[in-house]
Amino acid sequence: MMKAIRAALEPSDSQGHLRVVCFMTDGLVGNDYEIIGEVQKHPNARVFAFGIGSSPNRFLLDNIARYGRGEVEYVGLKDDGSAAARRFAERVQSPLLTDISIDWGGLPVTELYPSRTPDLFAARPLIVSGRYSAPFNGVVRLHGKMAGRDFTREIRVNLPASAPGNDVLAALWARRKVDDLMSQDFRGMQYGTPRDDLKREITKLGLDYRLMTPFTSFVAVEEKVVTEGGEPRRVEVPVEMPEGVSYEGVFGGDARFERVAAMGAVSGFVGGVLPSMSQQVYVTASAAPLPPAAPAVPPRADPLITALIRRVQAGARPGVDETRFVFGGEAYIRITLNDASAGALDQLRRVGFLITRQEGNIVIGHAPVAKVEAISKLPAVAWIAPR
Repeated sequence: MMKAIRAALEPSDSQGHLRVVCFMTDGLVGNDYEIIGEVQKHPNARVFAFGIGSSPNRFLLDNIARYGRGEVEYVGLKDDGSAAARRFAERVQSPLLTDISIDWGGLPVTELYPSRTPDLFAARPLIVSGRYSAPFNGVVRLHGKMAGRDFTREIRVNLPASAPGNDVLAALWARRKVDDLMSQDFRGMQYGTPRDDLKREITKLGLDYRLMTPFTSFVAVEEKVVTEGGEPRRVEVPVEMPEGVSYEGVFGGDARFERVAAMGAVSGFVGGVLPSMSQQVYVTASAAPLPPAAPAVPPRADPLITALIRRVQAGARPGVDETRFVFGGEAYIRITLNDASAGALDQLRRVGFLITRQEGNIVIGHAPVAKVEAISKLPAVAWIAPR
């Protein structure tokens, strides 16, 4: 999807007019933050998203529209697709108000989100969140363009010094601020290396306002011990797939139930996305211990990679921790090379590593779990870690 985003948006940077781009997709995409960050780079475009099916990635599509200052529409497998397409076309063609700005008229307001006001479309409210530091009774003026003509509306507001009945607004404002902070380093968020100052501030907001963020979460753990004849027995509980999506389509036809069981309870994978933050929460019960004695493993790997290699050596399936980067028998990994020459890359490919992206001496991709040990022993490999 990234190639399509770049191909459609890059020409807009040199154009004197506004470019409107519509993406229609089922949204089964994993590099959410990278794609959103790419959309963010092209201010001279309006990006609209149209999600199709029972499990579109709503986090991705909502934020493509948000940071592309457009709109999003969804149509399920049983919905009237033609009606949804008509609504979508009407919104794209006829925004109610564009180039919006707000004159606060002396209101002591700070930390407004979104920081860049989007256009206003039919049937969707435009909400701006902010904080005021003192009571205010006056007029706020909304400016914009309607069908190319200047538009102004005066709105009288009376803001009290305190309003305990509206305390939920503080959490809504904090959520908007978290989203804004994340947007300042989408690439770092994607690869788990966000800026330290952003991480600290997001964590503080999560704790102060009791929010789920990439660094704060609510985790529920349920343990149930099943015994037969006095001996404990581990029970694998498969996770249902979204309507219209088959196990065969995702994992392949062979040993499908074994592969699903090996994934453990990954609630963020099935059904698309968790609310708001696209964060995966792992709920585990009685994780299988590592096999005891195993041959030595090269020390050039993250502990999770080492554990995976040891399980493969012992003939065991991946444990719960490894299911964060093992899907359908493939390990999704990041490799740091001490030699990024064409010959070294060719060696990786011959062993079975499929390269999906390269950044200097770092290559990202996936390989069958049985091939990870062989990859770790290649001379050019300095370090292996989960993707």
